[in-house]
Amino acid sequence: METYKLYKPVKFLEEEITELAFNFDDLNAIDLENAERDARKMLAKKESMVVPETHKLYQAHVAAKACGYPVRLIRSLGARDYVQVCLLVQNFLFGGDSEEEDENTEDETESGNPSTRQTKPPKNPAAPSTTSGKTSENSTG
Repeated sequence: METYKLYKPVKFLEEEITELAFNFDDLNAIDLENAERDARKMLAKKESMVVPETHKLYQAHVAAKACGYPVRLIRSLGARDYVQVCLLVQNFLFGGDSEEEDENTEDETESGNPSTRQTKPPKNPAAPSTTSGKTSENSTG
C-alpha cells in the first residue's frame, strides 16, 4: 500500500481528502483492461492513446481503481497532485524503483555478476565517458 499526501486537499462528497492510499498490489489484469477501456471511451475520437501506460487519462483510471475512488476525484486534484499521482501509477506500470528494488540492485551490482550488473538504465546514457577520453589521450601522448 502506497500513501500519497496531497499538496492541496480536495473536497469530495462532503469529505475533505488529504491523502490517497493506493493498493497497486491488489490490481489485476481485468482492472487494467477496464481502466484502458474507460479511458478510451472518455477520449472518443478526439485523441488517440497509442501507449496507454504513458497517457495521463489511463493513469488516472488506474489510480482510481488502486485507491477505490471514482476517476472524477483523481481528475479533480490540483495540477501538482495530479502529475505526482500519474507518476506513481506510471512507475507502478513500468515496474519502477522501490526502496527494496534499489537495495537489491546495489547488491547485485556489487557482486560483480555480469548478468545482473545493469538492472536499470544509467541515469544519463548520452553523457560522454570521461575515462575513455583520458585513456585515449594518455595512450597517444
